[in-house]
Amino acid sequence: MEDGDVYDCIDVYKQPAFNHPLLKDHKIQRAGLRYIGDLFGARALINVWEPKVNKGSQDYSSLWIDIENGGGQHTDRMGAGLRVSPTLSGDAFSRFHVAWYDGYSKKSCVDFRCPGYVQVHHNVGPGTRIQPSSVYGGLQKVVDIQIFKEPTSGHWWVSVNKMPIGYWPGGLFEFIRYKGDFAFWGGQVEGPTAASNSLQMGSGHFASEGFGKVAFIEGIDIADHKGRFVTPDKSRVEHGSSDHSRYTAGGFEVSKYIGMRIFYGGPGSMRA
Repeated sequence: MEDGDVYDCIDVYKQPAFNHPLLKDHKIQRAGLRYIGDLFGARALINVWEPKVNKGSQDYSSLWIDIENGGGQHTDRMGAGLRVSPTLSGDAFSRFHVAWYDGYSKKSCVDFRCPGYVQVHHNVGPGTRIQPSSVYGGLQKVVDIQIFKEPTSGHWWVSVNKMPIGYWPGGLFEFIRYKGDFAFWGGQVEGPTAASNSLQMGSGHFASEGFGKVAFIEGIDIADHKGRFVTPDKSRVEHGSSDHSRYTAGGFEVSKYIGMRIFYGGPGSMRA
């Protein structure tokens, strides 16, 4: 992580605010693993990469964890992870970000762009660059991301490398206030041209290339009703891609040493 990005703690009601409706013309491409069932948190070690995104593009590519609850238009969603977004960050670096969608008011938000997420850590938070990145065929880097509900307060906390850095107040959501019923771990490409001129996901290589060449997420856990992180029941887990010609997910395994792991990614419409 880069130490130059420092954050002061700001009261949630004093953070910059403007409405940011869910963009109806945005398309989403995903590849990774999903869990369906009750959960009170999700965590994983995310393999760090910087997928290529064209300068000036309004699209972005994420290495991401999502928790959801609800159904259809009435779905609350919160997520955290790494994202390359020139329009959001002004560069093509992989940076930590948080995002959420309020299914009741039908509004989405990223980082501090509207009231909701409360930052408590002074040195690590939304916008922090995560580095160094992994090297194709070389050294692999990971970052530990957790989202979990704190039972006493009801807040949904986010931690990076086991450091709590901020939270969403429990009362912010209508449908995910008490628990989630769906989680996703993997890559996500989103934006106005994500379907027609898609970006790289992960390392920019398909899952079949394997360790050292493809993005992975391992140590995949969910939090149970007691707040304990446990490996998900395999019968409730599925993995795949929304567009197999551009992105794939594979190499799924569960082992004693790494827990649950999935490889994912692809070149999209770009070359690695």
